[in-house]
Amino acid sequence: MKKNELIDLLQRQNDFLQGKLGEALASVSSLTLANEKLTATVEELRKQIASLEDVIKGKNAEVSKGKAAVSAVQRLQGSSSEKQSKPEEAVLEQSERKPERKRTNNGAKRKTHPECEVEIVEVEPDSPDFNPELATFIGTCDVVRYEMLPMRFIKKIYKVKKYVQGEKVFKGTAPAAPLLNSQYTSSFIAGLAELRYLHGMPLENAVEYFRAHGFDLDKGTAQKLVSKVKVQLENLYKALGKAILDDDYICGDETYQKVRLQVATSSGKKIKKGYIWVFVGMTTGLVYFFYDDGSRSAEVFEKQIKGFKGAFQCDYYSGYRNIGIGDMADIKRLPCLQHIKRKFLDIKDRAQAQEIAKLFGLLYHFEHKHHIGTDGWTKEEHLAWRQRYSRVMLEKIHMRLMSVKDDPNMLPDDPLLTATNHALKQWHEIPIVFSSATYKLDNNEVERINRYISLTRRRLTIGSHTGAEAAVLYHSLAITCHKCGVNVFDYFCDIIDRCSAWPPNTPIEQYRDLLPDRWKQVK
Repeated sequence: MKKNELIDLLQRQNDFLQGKLGEALASVSSLTLANEKLTATVEELRKQIASLEDVIKGKNAEVSKGKAAVSAVQRLQGSSSEKQSKPEEAVLEQSERKPERKRTNNGAKRKTHPECEVEIVEVEPDSPDFNPELATFIGTCDVVRYEMLPMRFIKKIYKVKKYVQGEKVFKGTAPAAPLLNSQYTSSFIAGLAELRYLHGMPLENAVEYFRAHGFDLDKGTAQKLVSKVKVQLENLYKALGKAILDDDYICGDETYQKVRLQVATSSGKKIKKGYIWVFVGMTTGLVYFFYDDGSRSAEVFEKQIKGFKGAFQCDYYSGYRNIGIGDMADIKRLPCLQHIKRKFLDIKDRAQAQEIAKLFGLLYHFEHKHHIGTDGWTKEEHLAWRQRYSRVMLEKIHMRLMSVKDDPNMLPDDPLLTATNHALKQWHEIPIVFSSATYKLDNNEVERINRYISLTRRRLTIGSHTGAEAAVLYHSLAITCHKCGVNVFDYFCDIIDRCSAWPPNTPIEQYRDLLPDRWKQVK
């Protein structure tokens, strides 16, 4: 064999052995990680076993006490010197003391629906052989049937009487309508707003729903009612925009909606993919949607966030990357760990990517072990717990990320390297999430709220930019009601009348108490 051939052979053998060595090192790293996980799992199981043993001991003590109590009651009932109430009376008294609750057990028991209006009907036997004078009453059994009454529409005619007394005319006053020269009350707009902007029903379907239940409402009339009342609610919407910036912790995102254009674009299209933005106040529970001709540019976001000082949680979209600098120096950005984790989860055929995703998942595992307010768990304890587990887990994750980045065999367009760089670019911001007891690990709250938009965009195209501006106003108020536990229909019935009665120059600050988190219905 020639010298050059021998050198080539040795070189190929050396490359082969280097590859095998790399695979062996990767295998050792994987086994080390698996060993760490197993060790943590064993330790966790030991703690759970010890906890279960304590629970069993406590349950045995409670059972013993229960048996002793039952025995004492039986002895007391058997005593002739003690008068005991009948079992039926005792059950009746107990049922009167404790309110009925919803109860389900994986479908084994039916819901009792205590929220329903209750109507009691006494049913006598209808057999021709039954004679109540000869019969002896032995008891009743309850048979429940649920009924639904459809929407009711009432046409109220006020007979406004006029009188002349001396030279003066006196006249009765009918209730005012929210719109001038309109016969429709606020309840119509409230019903339309709830169906359209909370339950995602297109306005055409809402009109058909009204017709199906006995009221022939035209689509044009419905559109005018919604658009004209929107003008009267604009000051309330502005108050919502200001109130959201007073929060010290906001989550934000944007999602698209189809908007019809009045003039076709240069490509001949009359449908635009417009973007609706949303801010969620994590302390107040307020939800604020906004729209600026469908633009997704950073200027739209920066104009709306102006004046805010606090933490803003969002994904890594380029429109948010100026947070913390310049005019937004007082804002600290919180990354969304779920977005970072998802990029590794999507690489399903790479064990290394799945290992990193599992490490991010362990952050959630430790986070969900405790909840503020449960079993006396305080914010101070939760903050200490967060800083304890996050320090260890983040070090492990960072070590895995750096091993990927420093791998000389990693191609520039490798999806694993792309996901790693995406995480490392935000790495200096990730510890901020764990610097407070109340910050969320992700932006999922906003993602859930954006579903109200996404559920309707396949079947609904907003007719214009003006229609989109009306949509964000109603969406903001309706979804804030839902988040704050306020009845949407009652809320709109009340605020439409109250905002219509206030003059247009009413200070914006006065509307703050009408927002759902502070609203109180006028009796």
